Amino acid sequence: MNKSQYVFGLRSMVALVAAFSFVFLFAGGVHAASTIGTNMSTTGTLTVTPATDSATSVRFQNAAGTNFFIADSTNSRIGVGGAPQTVFEVQGTASASYLMTANSLQVAGVASVAYSRFGTGATGHSLAATDDVLFTGLVEFDDNAFFDARLGVNGAPSTLFEVQGTASASYLMTANSLQVAGVASVAYSRFGTGTTGNTGEFNAANDLLITGSLEIDGKASLASNFQMSGKFFADTAASHSFTGDLSVTSNLVVGPASSSTDTFYVAEFSTSTVGTASYLFAGGGNSASTTGTCFQLKSTDGTWIYMRFNTGASTPTLSIIKCR
Repeated sequence: MNKSQYVFGLRSMVALVAAFSFVFLFAGGVHAASTIGTNMSTTGTLTVTPATDSATSVRFQNAAGTNFFIADSTNSRIGVGGAPQTVFEVQGTASASYLMTANSLQVAGVASVAYSRFGTGATGHSLAATDDVLFTGLVEFDDNAFFDARLGVNGAPSTLFEVQGTASASYLMTANSLQVAGVASVAYSRFGTGTTGNTGEFNAANDLLITGSLEIDGKASLASNFQMSGKFFADTAASHSFTGDLSVTSNLVVGPASSSTDTFYVAEFSTSTVGTASYLFAGGGNSASTTGTCFQLKSTDGTWIYMRFNTGASTPTLSIIKCR
């Protein structure tokens, strides 16, 4: 045997012993530490069976001896970057082309609940399915958000969008009626939950019913009729008298529609009951004949009686001559 053959044979024997020791070590038959050469490769199945289960059955370390891959055979767990607390755990940054789970998704915590959640808080609204999501922190949408069901803020919603508590908006716009202090909807807008007694007039979104008190600290203008079923206070709620100014640029009628066909009267206070006084203050108008300003009353049989002051008279006269 020459020298080269001897060297080759020695190397072959060393390689065989090393391979045998490796297989024997990973099969769990040897407990002594072994060191494998620079590289290791296998074209078959690699099976690692520890002699005794432990939390660190298999460890991959860096040159400094820090574990970055740990197999826990006691709990059947795999950890990357640290000891695992779940079946598979990555401590640190991880990325995936797709993240898919057949059960709930738990973010920021390892304790599991039936619903998906971002955070470790518990639901207050009976979330119970994997497609239910709880956010215990802030949520930001930089684009459109779509909700195909009801949305409630600070409570369970009874309408499509509901805020329980104080809400503010730069503008509040609605294409239909506005309902304030109640969620039941009617055709007209309203403040309160009462219903109109004048359904013929209140039937559109731009009709407004106020079932509570109304205070106007500035000017108010009306382009149509003004109807009241209660008292009108011109001063304060403690006073039933009219202490302010009342300016009427047309005829003033208090009571039923005017009993006079005359278009030149100034004011009329009347009722529909025969025998009840009706007071009509009329001016001279622009007619050629002057009948003066008079005071109109009804007699007991319902006949109109007119009281006026004739020229030079110090006492009034009564007649059936109309004021105008």
